[in-house]
Amino acid sequence: MLFTLAACNSSEEENIIPAPSIDNAIFSYTTNPENPNEITFTADPSVETWFTHWDFGDNTSAEGMTAEKIFYQKGDYEVRFKIFTKGGTAETTQTITIENDIVEPNLVLDGGFDIGQAWGQLPISDGVSVSFQNGTAIWSGGGWGHFGLFQPMDIEANTTYQIQMDVAGGGASDCWFEVYVGKTVPQAGVDYTDGGMRLGLSTWDGCGVEPYNGALTQLSCSNGASDGTFEFPESGRVYLVIRSGGGYLGDNGITVDNVKVREP
Repeated sequence: MLFTLAACNSSEEENIIPAPSIDNAIFSYTTNPENPNEITFTADPSVETWFTHWDFGDNTSAEGMTAEKIFYQKGDYEVRFKIFTKGGTAETTQTITIENDIVEPNLVLDGGFDIGQAWGQLPISDGVSVSFQNGTAIWSGGGWGHFGLFQPMDIEANTTYQIQMDVAGGGASDCWFEVYVGKTVPQAGVDYTDGGMRLGLSTWDGCGVEPYNGALTQLSCSNGASDGTFEFPESGRVYLVIRSGGGYLGDNGITVDNVKVREP
């Protein structure tokens, strides 16, 4: 009897798979010499994995042992690579520095809000308004109001574009800030959702309450938002729509600047 129990315990110990360490999740990266904003990441885990995940530090991600990523804006990005094994998980991080923005032409006119005349007004419900101050657009108010700005753009078929903008604010409650690109013409008094949410802030999803200031591609947290990229199967006119509303947008509102839509 004692021999049988000892044999069983020995068998169970042999079947235990050790958890991976950070040494099992090392990765390297190379820069495209023709496009310094394009990075290829490569990993070669020394243990068997059943899933791998890349987090590029700008609300985009990928799977697999290799991944190609284009960073549209200059800055430091904390890239994480995580492995999943039968014994558990492990991850490593590296900081990637991008020296310059993508320099392709900007489809947005007056993205710095120096004049404001290129932007159409989209009042949806009373309580929230937009003002142009010192080269920025500022959403302010609350009372469950809702207001947007929009601008038409002409795009090429099957071409990837990314939306970029700087946002600042904080202290909001029951508030949303969302960005869309769709084919439907915006209409006053009508909520805009065509094309699906591309980027967004939401106090319900964890951002907008504490102070923030930076690129929306990195701050975006709204459930259902994408990474700010989009493409359409046909060439033609689309509409960039930026809208915000809710109970209270904060003491200083939500400030927007440097709006860009570019292709890599």
